[in-house]
Amino acid sequence: MLRCKVGLLRVPPTRIINGGMTMINIRMKSNLPENFDPKKDLPSSGEWKHLKQHIPGEGVQKDDLKSRLPKFPLAKETVPTLLPRPGVPQVGPKYSFRQVIQILKNKKAPELIYEAEPHKLYFLACFCCGTVFTIYGLVLLEYAWFQSNKDYEENVEELTEPLRTREWAVSLLKHSVFGVIALTAAYGAFMFPTRLIRRMWYLPGPVEHIKFTSYPLIPGRPTPVYTLPLNNIFRKHKARIWTGKGFYGTADNSLFFFTLKEAGEKGRNWIVDRKGFFWSDGRVFDLLFGKETVAEAEAGIPYDEQVGIVNREVEKKRKELRNKHGFFYKWKIQASEMKKDVSAASNYIKTIKENQSKKNQIDDGSSKK
Repeated sequence: MLRCKVGLLRVPPTRIINGGMTMINIRMKSNLPENFDPKKDLPSSGEWKHLKQHIPGEGVQKDDLKSRLPKFPLAKETVPTLLPRPGVPQVGPKYSFRQVIQILKNKKAPELIYEAEPHKLYFLACFCCGTVFTIYGLVLLEYAWFQSNKDYEENVEELTEPLRTREWAVSLLKHSVFGVIALTAAYGAFMFPTRLIRRMWYLPGPVEHIKFTSYPLIPGRPTPVYTLPLNNIFRKHKARIWTGKGFYGTADNSLFFFTLKEAGEKGRNWIVDRKGFFWSDGRVFDLLFGKETVAEAEAGIPYDEQVGIVNREVEKKRKELRNKHGFFYKWKIQASEMKKDVSAASNYIKTIKENQSKKNQIDDGSSKK
């Protein structure tokens, strides 16, 4: 039998031929495409149109009635729909927080820094609350009208006509207070969606500005657009925007929105939903609207945590004083402070007496002369 050498092994020629034919058959039956075109894997025009609706700044925000009505089950409306915007730097190994802020400050064109998720649940809640308060207000006003007329007709105190008219007006005003309060609450509920911020842009320049859009009161009207200097709008209260929770670090279990306020006594309040797209993360907004330094914003210490740090320092000092002076350290400190006050008062009195005695001596010397 013929054999050939392959390296140090002796392999029959027939096995080599059979192995070669097997490799050829495997190659001929492979699933590799003959004409590979990577463009075929790209989204189609319809898929790209649908995908753009989930990219911040790319979708078209409508103001019709249909865009305000939620779909059932309502749990679907709580699911986030916005994707991260491409090209937005994130704080991490590649960029520090200072570099991210510098990138934003160096922008030459308006930069989208915020976009909210659809506010359909807000509209539903406001409509329900407004309707309930309106019904209560009308019922209370009707009761006020009925009760005042009843008191006027009965005239239990047998008052004259001018006094009856006056008492009727007083009774009407007195019973209408709760109805007016309910109607005022209804007005606030119906107007609340017009204070929701939908999109927000940072406008660079010598004087930085903020541009944002909201909702019109009546569906179908043009989208309201507001432009304010950055120095004229700030974060209301002490609540920080950055919480360190969620994708952008803005999620909060206690409150699902934060408030921005315009400068001035009559400045308007604007509502920003925490569940939305934020440029980079929430610390950028603490820097812009909280008027914090870069170091404070980068640290991202919430206001409650700052108070907690102060309280822990105070408690630490109390423990040190308790270990040093015992359980009654407060009384000992108060006693020492009282001793200091008494000694200071006695020294002050001695000084006054000495000055008075010197003055008397001078007066006696001048009188003898």
